Amino acid sequence: MDAPALAQRGRASLDFQAGISKATFSLHFASEAELAMKGVNAQTMPDDMDERHALVVETLADSKIFKIRELFGEWASRTHGAHCDEAFEERRAVLEPYLKALDEGPATLDYGDGETPPSYWSKVWFHRTTGGWDHIDHTGYVHGELVHKQLVARGYGGDIFGQRRAAAQQAPRRDYKEILDIGCGSGHFTQALQETFPEAQITGIDWSARMLEQARRVANERGWNWKLMVKGGENSGFADESFDLVTTFILFHEAPPRIIKSVLEEAFRMLKPGGDIIMADVPRYAEIDKLSSWRYDYLAKWGGEPYWRASASMDLVQICKDIGYVDVEGATQAPTHSYYVLRAHKPA
Repeated sequence: MDAPALAQRGRASLDFQAGISKATFSLHFASEAELAMKGVNAQTMPDDMDERHALVVETLADSKIFKIRELFGEWASRTHGAHCDEAFEERRAVLEPYLKALDEGPATLDYGDGETPPSYWSKVWFHRTTGGWDHIDHTGYVHGELVHKQLVARGYGGDIFGQRRAAAQQAPRRDYKEILDIGCGSGHFTQALQETFPEAQITGIDWSARMLEQARRVANERGWNWKLMVKGGENSGFADESFDLVTTFILFHEAPPRIIKSVLEEAFRMLKPGGDIIMADVPRYAEIDKLSSWRYDYLAKWGGEPYWRASASMDLVQICKDIGYVDVEGATQAPTHSYYVLRAHKPA
């Protein structure tokens, strides 16, 4: 977004936060080097994940690097949201009129009929965001423009927006007319879909009204007529065979396995015959080595992701085949191997 700049204090705060996040990643890999020196590696780690965690704690009990890594990681995880909130509040008087003007445009937002969000979503403070996704009136802007663009994109090891574009481009066709993006949040993947399929009508759904308000601003700023609705993908209420492409990006690890399976079943019902799904999420533990899966599990454990391990352990390819999809493929994506893309087709 072409929003007014943050004040100097806010910029400095987020620069410092991003620097700590980068340092934390460096310290983490230095800790893994210490593990290797003591004979703990992908080949020697136990099969059980909890035993892996215990082995690391025992092996690095005297490691100053690991202790500093934990200190930095805990501080960054606990404070990043608050720092972004403060940076917004410092410029609220300037930012709010700009954001309010973008409420008007071709995109629409249906708040629904007051359906209560499910407890798996409403009772969890994902990413250790105090109060949950909708804790302040402009959480959508804070997360979409500050947390993701100012912190995650700078401190994370991969190009998070390039990954979204790459995932969208893996769809086998270019002539989709009706696309549904489940769990669209503030619209980052939805934007990649619109840029990849400029002629398509895109519908986005999410349980977070605040995130959808930001997605509406993103669409209105660019003149896109997205249809946004507050609802979940596990029981959407859309008619059978409504869409020819159904997508998600980084949704599954924030839902329990039963919901993930329901979303895949619901997508199959909503797809037109001959339609496709593109669903990207965190790597499958079965496809990466034991050290790498421990690393992801460690980050998820302390980063506010209670469903990560269970979701990353699911065989999504087999679940899709059991539902009735064909041409099912799923793979962790090179070169970073930091995300997984699932592709499947509904028979014509």
